[in-house]
Amino acid sequence: MLVKVELAFCRLLIVAFATLLVVNVAKRYLFNAPIYFAEELAVYILIWMAFLAIAATVARREMIALTFAVDALPAQVRRVIDLAVIGTTLAIAVLLLVVSWQWLFSPAVRFEQALTLGIAKRPFLAIVPIFFTLISFHLVANMVERWREGAPGAAA
Repeated sequence: MLVKVELAFCRLLIVAFATLLVVNVAKRYLFNAPIYFAEELAVYILIWMAFLAIAATVARREMIALTFAVDALPAQVRRVIDLAVIGTTLAIAVLLLVVSWQWLFSPAVRFEQALTLGIAKRPFLAIVPIFFTLISFHLVANMVERWREGAPGAAA
């Protein structure tokens, strides 16, 4: 369910991005009056879109992985290695989650301004801790799912 929300928000951001750029190009070349903040806003939209798409990719377990060596191992060993990889990734994500929330509310970020937009950058930068929160949630869900796959009586 959360993945569907993430991907729906990505779709909305794609539409916003394309609309912003098309309107900006039209205003620039047809009326000689470009939207002065369009490029900066477009960058923030792309950043949010990328982070949300990566979170959805982790949730679906569609990341790129080099598994040729592990694939040769017995299923039970592969499961243990997979759980160890997920656990290690989760530990890193939780550490980065804590640090990124602290960073977002630090004095260094408090006074940052989006220059052409004339507003605080904090809403745009908030995607970093939101991303690590989403990733942590998805990794816990992946770990529980993988753990259940190897439980006695689970379908292989």
